Amino acid sequence: MMVFTGNIALYSIILCSLIVHEMGHLLAAKAVNLQLKSCVIMPYGGEIKLRQEGTYLQRLIIALGGPCATLIGMASCMLLPPLLAAPFFKVQFYLLCLNLLPFLPLDGGKIICYLLLTLFPKAKIYELFLSLSLCFFTIIAILAFIMLPKSIPVLLLSILLWINLVGEWKYRKYRIAYEKIVLNRLT
Repeated sequence: MMVFTGNIALYSIILCSLIVHEMGHLLAAKAVNLQLKSCVIMPYGGEIKLRQEGTYLQRLIIALGGPCATLIGMASCMLLPPLLAAPFFKVQFYLLCLNLLPFLPLDGGKIICYLLLTLFPKAKIYELFLSLSLCFFTIIAILAFIMLPKSIPVLLLSILLWINLVGEWKYRKYRIAYEKIVLNRLT
């Protein structure tokens, strides 16, 4: 949308912010000895895939890596020229606030979900988080649709996140069964 309206500078700042954020996830994955399969910047943010699943604690650390990198990016704004520092800080701040919402597939949802799963490894927790997240983004999409045309970016973002969640929902039983086998909890 920003490319079509000619706001290339803002798009560049957002892209740089996403790269900083994803680098945090990648460094965290390296710190917990998990190998990267792919890293893609999607229209709704970044998405990394690992070669192996890892434990809930490892995934929690990886989920925390992005917000930590965003905070470092915000702190680094003091080193930038004022003309660039203000918009970069603003984008980083909005990215952090959005990404810490407690819904999957956002980092806030992953942090809470993996923290709970680390403490109470029950498959229903993951399914509950998926259900709540699907409901949340469905409501946001409906509200954004009602408020068109001012809410086009919110509508597009919520639809893309909703599509991501539907994909996760379809494979939740396989993921839960796999995790039970890996964690030796198959009864």
